[in-house]
Amino acid sequence: MKLKVTHRNHAPSKSIVEMIEKQLTSLLPDLQIDEARVHLERSLTDSPPFKASFHLVAPGPDVIVSSSDHTLRAAILKAFDRIAEKIGHRRTKRDQHREIAPAIELTRRRPAGGQHS
Repeated sequence: MKLKVTHRNHAPSKSIVEMIEKQLTSLLPDLQIDEARVHLERSLTDSPPFKASFHLVAPGPDVIVSSSDHTLRAAILKAFDRIAEKIGHRRTKRDQHREIAPAIELTRRRPAGGQHS
């Protein structure tokens, strides 16, 4: 998994990056993540001031979430909660589709020319 973290209007923190890596690693059993693009931003004018945006590149549709809160850590944790919700929703949807999908019986094809064996 490739991790790309960008920061805007705040100093990068090693503990924040380690927390993100740990949370992403915990998602790996449920979602194959090829690349994670994380954008952490502190707004000087908006409230709440901190925003965390995640773009997880995975097989199938990518997972894209963003969240904001009054602390950077809370914004990141809120984003991971949303990621978990999306992954859970996809799993539920996939399981329901498998239950509803009719079973297809594969029959043996006859040889060319209509001959029976």
